[in-house]
Amino acid sequence: MSRNADAGRVLDVSVVIPARNAANWLGECLKSVFDQNPREVIVIDGCSHDSTVQIARSYGARVISDKGRGLPAARMLGARAAHSDLVALIDADVVVPTGVLAKLIAECKAGGFDGLQFGLVSEPDGAGYWGAALAWHHNHSRVRSWFGVSATLMRRSVLLEAGFDESFRSGEDIELRIRLEDGGYRLGVSPTTFVRHRFADTFGYARDQWLQDGAGLARTMYKHPGRAGWLVLLPLLATVRGVLLSLATAPRYLPYWAGFLVYNYGAFCSTLLRLPKQGLSLGGNAVWLAAARITPMAAGLLFWALAALVIPPDRLGLASAVVSATMLTVQLGMLGVGPATLTLLPAQADRGRNLIPASVAAVGFSSLLTATGLVVVTYFLGSGVGTAWKDPAVSAAFFAAALLAAVAYQFDHIAVAQARADRALTRSLVQALFQLATLAAFLFAGYREPAAIVVSVATGALASVLLGLHQLRRTDTVPDWTRVNWRDTMKVWAPSLRQHALMLADRAPGYVLPLVVAAALSTSAAAAWYVVWMLASAIFFVPQSAGYSLQTAIAADTPDPHLSSLPALIRKALRTSLFLTAFAGVLLLGAGSLLLPLLGSGYASAWVLLPVLVPALMLTCFTQVYYGVCRSTGRLAESTVVAIAACVLAVAPAPAVAQYYGLTGVSVLWLTTQLCAALVAAGRLHRFVRGRRIAPVKHNIEGAAGSRAHGVPAP
Repeated sequence: MSRNADAGRVLDVSVVIPARNAANWLGECLKSVFDQNPREVIVIDGCSHDSTVQIARSYGARVISDKGRGLPAARMLGARAAHSDLVALIDADVVVPTGVLAKLIAECKAGGFDGLQFGLVSEPDGAGYWGAALAWHHNHSRVRSWFGVSATLMRRSVLLEAGFDESFRSGEDIELRIRLEDGGYRLGVSPTTFVRHRFADTFGYARDQWLQDGAGLARTMYKHPGRAGWLVLLPLLATVRGVLLSLATAPRYLPYWAGFLVYNYGAFCSTLLRLPKQGLSLGGNAVWLAAARITPMAAGLLFWALAALVIPPDRLGLASAVVSATMLTVQLGMLGVGPATLTLLPAQADRGRNLIPASVAAVGFSSLLTATGLVVVTYFLGSGVGTAWKDPAVSAAFFAAALLAAVAYQFDHIAVAQARADRALTRSLVQALFQLATLAAFLFAGYREPAAIVVSVATGALASVLLGLHQLRRTDTVPDWTRVNWRDTMKVWAPSLRQHALMLADRAPGYVLPLVVAAALSTSAAAAWYVVWMLASAIFFVPQSAGYSLQTAIAADTPDPHLSSLPALIRKALRTSLFLTAFAGVLLLGAGSLLLPLLGSGYASAWVLLPVLVPALMLTCFTQVYYGVCRSTGRLAESTVVAIAACVLAVAPAPAVAQYYGLTGVSVLWLTTQLCAALVAAGRLHRFVRGRRIAPVKHNIEGAAGSRAHGVPAP
C-alpha cells in the first residue's frame, strides 16, 4: 500500500521496480516513487548479494524474489502481483521527479494509450568518462523516441495478455514492442513528461550495456526476421551517426564508439551461434540471407569511404579493379557448385557429411586455377588491372583473397541449403569487422598502397572461413574432412557445371563492368563507379536471396505449412523480394545523397547514377525468382539462354557506351538489360503461377551408407 496514503490523493497505479544488486541507486529511486503517492510499490529482487532487499523493505515496498529468472520474468512477476489496472514499470536507475507520475497517467488516459513511456533525460552517476559518454549517446540518440520499458506506464491487462518473452535476457522491450504494434496496441513516448535516467561511470558498466544490446538485437532478429531484420544494421548506423556528431560537437567521445561497435557485434554474433538449430522458413531464410549480403555492403561503404578519404583516387581505382577481379574470380571459379549445393544438400541422406567437404574442395581448387588464368591474361593485356600484378604484395593478396572468398561464399550456400542463413549473417559481420580493422591498421601505420585494400579483403575472408568451420563443427552432422578425394569432388562438379553457365551469365556483368570502366575511362572513374555500384549491389542481394531461398524450399520439398504449391511459393518469394527491395531502394537513394558528397566532388557527382541503377536492380526481383524456380525444377536451358542474352546485352556495348556517354550511359545500358530480362522472366513466372505444376528435381551423390542415388535429368 501507499506509504503516503494520508498525505494526499493516492494514485491508482502499481509501481513495479526490478532490481538486482542495486543498493547504490534503489534508495533514491524508491524515495522519488513513494513521493508520487502510488497505490503500491513492488520491488522484484533478482537474488541480490547486497542490501537491495533491506533498502526496499525499509521504504515499505513489497518484495518478491524472481529466483534468478531474469529481467523479463521479474517484470511479469510484478505485473501479476499488481492490484491496479495501470502498472508503472520503473527501473532502479530511474529517478521520478515530483508530480510527473500523475501527469503521465493523465496523458496516458487522454491519449488512449495502452503503453506510454516517460521521456528519458540521461545523466552520468559520476564525473568520469564512461558515464558521461553513455549519457551523451542516449541524449543524442534517435532511440530516445522508441517505446521502451525502463520507465513506462502500461495497462495491466495488455501486459498480462502480451507478456514479455522470458527467454530473453536483454532486448525484451524491442521484441515486446514489435508484438504490441502488430496487435494494434497504441504505444508512445511522452514529449513533455521526463524522468532522470542514470548510468554508472565505469567501463565495465558500458561494456555490459553494449553486450546486452547486441544480444537482444540478435534474439529479436532471430524471432522476427521480417520485422526486425534491418536491426542488424542498427549498431553500424548508430556508430556512423555518433562518429559524425562526435566529430562536430564532442570529439572526446570517439573512443566510445569503437567499443560500442565491437562489443555490440561481438555479442550479436556469439548469441546467434548459441541460438537453437531448427531451420528457418522460406521468408525467414530469405531475410537472413539478404541481411547477410547487405550487411557487408553497408560495412563496405564505410570501408571504401575510409579508403577514399585517405588513399589517392588513382591508387584506390586500381585497388577497386583488383577487388573486382577477385569477385569475378570467385564467380568464375565457383563453377556452379554454390547454386547446385542448394538443390543437392537437402536431398543428402547423410546431411552432407561427404558433400560439404567435396564442394569446398572443388570451389577452392577451381578458384585458384581461375585466379591464375585471370592474372596471366590481364598481365599480358597490360592496361587497367594488369598493371597491379607488378606488385608482389598485391598478387599474393589477390590469390589469398580469391581462395578464401570463394570458400566463404560456398559456406553461405551451405548455410542457406541447411535453412540457416542466420549463420551466413554472423560470418558476414565478422568478415566486415576484420576487414575494417585491418584497413584501419594499415592507414594508421601510414601505408596507402593498393595492397592495403586487397590484404584487408583477404583478412576479412579468412575470418569468415574460420568461423564457418567452427559453425559446421556445431551442426548435427559434422562434415568428414578426412575423406575428401577427387572422386567425390568430380561428383559435385558434374551437376554443378550444368548450373555454372546460368550463374556466370547472371553475375559476371557486375564484376566485369568496373574493369571495363577502368580500361575505357580511367582508374579514378572506376573508383567512383565501384563505390556507387557497391551501394546499388546491396539491393541486388535482396532479390538474389529470395531466389536462393525459393530454390532451397522447392528442392527440400518441405515448404512452409501454409505454402502447399509452387505458385504459392513463387508468390511469397516475389512479395518478400519486391517489398524488401523497394524499402532498401528508398533508403539507398537517401543515404547516397548524404554519404557520397562526404567522399569528395568526384564521388558526389556520381549520385545521379543511383536513380538509374536502383530501378534496374528492382527488376531483378523477377529474374532472380525465375532463376530459382528453373534451378530447382531442371529448367536450366531456358533460364541460361535468358541470362546469357542479358549478359551479352550488358557487356558487349559497354566499352563504346562508356567512351561516348560515360558512367550515365553504362547505367542506362544496365537498366535496359534488366528490363528486357525481367519481361521474359515475368512472363514465364506468370505461366507457372497460373497453375501448371512442376515437380522439383532431386539429386544425391553416392558415398554415404544408405544414401539414395538419384539421376540428374537433362535440363
